Amino acid sequence: MNKVALPIFFAIFFMLTSCSKSQTGGADPKVRLRDYISQSFAVSGPEDREALSKFLTGQAKARLAAWSDEQFRAAFVENKRQFVNLVFSEVRTLSPGQINITYELTYFDQSKGHDAKVTQKKMAQLSQDREQWLIAEVRNIKELIEYKNEMALP
Repeated sequence: MNKVALPIFFAIFFMLTSCSKSQTGGADPKVRLRDYISQSFAVSGPEDREALSKFLTGQAKARLAAWSDEQFRAAFVENKRQFVNLVFSEVRTLSPGQINITYELTYFDQSKGHDAKVTQKKMAQLSQDREQWLIAEVRNIKELIEYKNEMALP
């Protein structure tokens, strides 16, 4: 490598490594939650349980670990969900290492009927462990299911 190429190489290397760290979302709780949700929709089998557990702590992590492979498969693989949208509505700091995020998750769920669109309002509690945010708890607040072309009698 010549003298000009070496500094350019290091500049590109530092840019890429700093970008890849921010993409994991360890320092941003909303990015961390979004990454978990994306990962949960991409699960293909029980072998993905460990990847999901890296986003969790406390009771949430314990519940996921306690599931059998069949329970995990039913919740994440066989559920026939297709991601549509994620909107964050409120971020509230509880303490320097704890935060609540209220969000709406929208997805199509074929298990609830043909073209059923589900919107769930949820609140996630995240805790900071070292420089990384982990999901400690998620609570459902409200759920709306919309059916396309549904006919109903009064």
